[in-house]
Amino acid sequence: MRRMLFSLLVIGIAVFLITCSKPDNTALGYWDNAVALFSQSDYQGCIKQYQKIIKYFPDDSLTVLAMFAMADVYKNNLNDADQAIKIYKEIIRKYGDSERAANAHFMIGYVYANEIRDLKKAEEYYKSFLKKYPTNILAPSAEWELKNLGKTLDEIPELQKITQEKQTAE
Repeated sequence: MRRMLFSLLVIGIAVFLITCSKPDNTALGYWDNAVALFSQSDYQGCIKQYQKIIKYFPDDSLTVLAMFAMADVYKNNLNDADQAIKIYKEIIRKYGDSERAANAHFMIGYVYANEIRDLKKAEEYYKSFLKKYPTNILAPSAEWELKNLGKTLDEIPELQKITQEKQTAE
């Protein structure tokens, strides 16, 4: 009897360890969990779900989207621009010269310019973005950001015109 109980205990522990070491969900399942947690303003829980996608499904197409989403949550909801930049840099490291890396490169410049207000670093990243990705769809935006770096909204002629048109319409 003892031998049987011991065997059942060993089998139970083995099953437990095997099931705990593997993800209990799919990448899409973790994504859906992250979205649900985000809608409940549970940003840390949301990030944990994105991290599970990255850890358990590194080659899934949702992985890079999870990385961008995590950076967005850090930047916009947790006010942690430095952590967002770390994630964008990891995207660049992981995805090389792809469109994803280009988007992350641009976003680093954007965060430095508009969140951290480190205009020197913003300029550095925008210029290196334009040098590396001169034909990217975001190149005109990088040029516009460089042209208006450090200016307030009231100092940007294009935005003054929009503001005046809006005030006239009201």
